[in-house]
Amino acid sequence: MERTIARYRSEAGLSGPNDSHTRSLEFWRREIEELQKTINETEAQLRHCIGEDIEMLGMKELKQLERQLKTGVERVRSKKLRIAAEQVNWLKGKQRSIQEENARLKKRLHELHDGNISSRIWEPTARKAIQLRTIDDGSHH
Repeated sequence: MERTIARYRSEAGLSGPNDSHTRSLEFWRREIEELQKTINETEAQLRHCIGEDIEMLGMKELKQLERQLKTGVERVRSKKLRIAAEQVNWLKGKQRSIQEENARLKKRLHELHDGNISSRIWEPTARKAIQLRTIDDGSHH
């Protein structure tokens, strides 16, 4: 009896108590099927990109795949070259900075070295002058 009523409602376009639930389930079933189809197609494309499962592809599909791969390789190379150029520029800046620091340290070393030589030249003379003053001061008393 319930089946007959459900069939009548269905034929007449009347919704039953479970009709919205049934529509919801049907919607999600179709949604799952579509997503599964998309996943399968994407996985197949990925396999083709790495050279797998290409035996069944025709000339047109192979040429399209080749174009896609060339475009991808060009993008990868471009990105790689951009990163390499950035690294080279950074390293050149680092080199400049290190060379400037090296020049500054060399200058400081020369200043210290020259100062050390001056003190060695003047130190004995200064000691003699102090000794002479001490002697002079002692003899004047």
